[in-house]
Amino acid sequence: MKERLLILDDEPHVLDVLGEHLEDEGYDCSGTTSPLEAIERVKNEDQFTVLLTDLKMPEMHGIEVVRECKRLDPDLAIIVVTALPDVKNAVQAMRLGAEDYVLKPFDLSEISLCVSRVIEKRSLIIGRREHEKELERRVREATKDIEEANQELRATKEYLENLLHSTADAIITTDAEGKVTFVNEGGVRMLGYTQEEWIGAPIEKFYAGGIEEAHHITRLLDERTKLQNYETELLHKNDTVIPASMSFSFVHDADGNVASTLAICKDITRQKQLECELKEMSIKDSLTGLYNQRHFYDRLAAEIERARRQNHPLSLLLFDIDQFKTYNDCHGHLAGDNVLQATGQIVMECTREHVDLGFRYGGDEFTLILPEADEEQAHSIAERIREGFETRRFDALTVSIGLMTYRKGHSLRTFIQFTDAMMFDAKRSGGNQIYVYRPPAATSS
Repeated sequence: MKERLLILDDEPHVLDVLGEHLEDEGYDCSGTTSPLEAIERVKNEDQFTVLLTDLKMPEMHGIEVVRECKRLDPDLAIIVVTALPDVKNAVQAMRLGAEDYVLKPFDLSEISLCVSRVIEKRSLIIGRREHEKELERRVREATKDIEEANQELRATKEYLENLLHSTADAIITTDAEGKVTFVNEGGVRMLGYTQEEWIGAPIEKFYAGGIEEAHHITRLLDERTKLQNYETELLHKNDTVIPASMSFSFVHDADGNVASTLAICKDITRQKQLECELKEMSIKDSLTGLYNQRHFYDRLAAEIERARRQNHPLSLLLFDIDQFKTYNDCHGHLAGDNVLQATGQIVMECTREHVDLGFRYGGDEFTLILPEADEEQAHSIAERIREGFETRRFDALTVSIGLMTYRKGHSLRTFIQFTDAMMFDAKRSGGNQIYVYRPPAATSS
C-alpha cells in the first residue's frame, strides 16, 4: 500500500508541483492551502505517514500546525519547509517533534530524499516499539513456566548485551564510590579508553570538570533520582574534549536499595556544530559574507561598553557606493550583486582579521566596527577600502566614507548618527572621499 502524504502550503502552485513530483515517486499525496483543514484531516482521516508543511502562512503559523498535529498523531512524520532567515523557527519545530526541515528554494530531489528518510525513520521507530511490545508479551508468557522463563531471560540477556554494545551511545555504570563497573563498546569508541582502563577508574577521570562536576551531578541525582539530558564535556584519551548529553538514574537491587548508577551518554559534537552553523547563518548576510544589520547593533553596543570599561579607542566607519542605483539600473541587478559581493571581499581584505567587524548595513551601505583603532588607524583602514574599491573599476563607482572615533558621553544612537552624517557630507562633496567627525569646531576630509 502506498504511503500517504499530506502537503500544506498557502501557495497552490507549490502544492501542484510537490504533489505531482511525489505522486511520480510512488506516494499517495493530498494537499491543502489551509492549516485548519490540514489539522482536521490529520484528526479525522485515515492515518497519514508524512506531513510536509510550510512555516509562514497567513492563516496559522507552521509551528502551531506541527504542535497540534503531533498531539493528534505522535507517529506522524513532519517535514517543515522554511526560508533561510527563518531557520530558528525550523529548529523550534524540530524540538516540537518535526523530523527534518528543507530550506527554500528547494530542489525536488532534496524533497524526495528527505521524505524517504523520515519514512524510514518512522518505520524503524514503529517497528522498534512493536518489537518491544512483542518482547514484553513473550516475557509475560514465559513467566508461566520457570524453564521457559529461564530460556527467555537468557535470550533477552544476549539481546540486551548485543544492543548495549552495538549502540553508538556510551552506557556506563558506577558503584556507590563512583568507580566504573561497566562500560559498553560505545563508551570505548567515544573516549578511546580500553575496557581495562575504564573498569575501576573513578568516573570524574572522564569529566572535563573533574571531581567538582562529579559531585555536582551526584547532588542533582540525589535530589531528583533521575537526571536527563545533562550537557557536559568529556575528556578523550587524546586530550580532546567531547561535548555530550548524559542521562543518569539509579539501579536498585531486589531489596530496593541503590546498587549502582546508570549513565547513558550521547556524543553531541555534530549537534553543537549545527547550532553554531545556524547561529552563524542567522547573523550573516548571504550575499556579501559580512555580518548583517541586526548583529551590528548587538556588537556595537558590546564594543562601546568594552571601550568605556577598558578605556580603549573604538572607531566606526559607515560608507555607501556612489551612483550605485544608476549602475544597477543600467547593468541589471546581477551586476549590482557582483559589486556588493566585491565590496564585501574588499572589506575583508582591508581589515584586521579576528579584530575588525564588517557589516552590510542595508542595500549598498556598509559599516565597520574597529575595536582598539584610534582615528589615525581608522583613517588608514578607510583609505585602503576607498582605494581598493576604486581599483576594481566598476565604471564610475566610488565609495563615500564617514568616520568617527568614539568619545565618552556619546550614545550608540549618536555614534551611528554622527558617522552617518559624515558619510553624507562626503557624498554631497562629490563622493570618493573620507569625512571624519570631530567636535563641532573641525570637520575635515
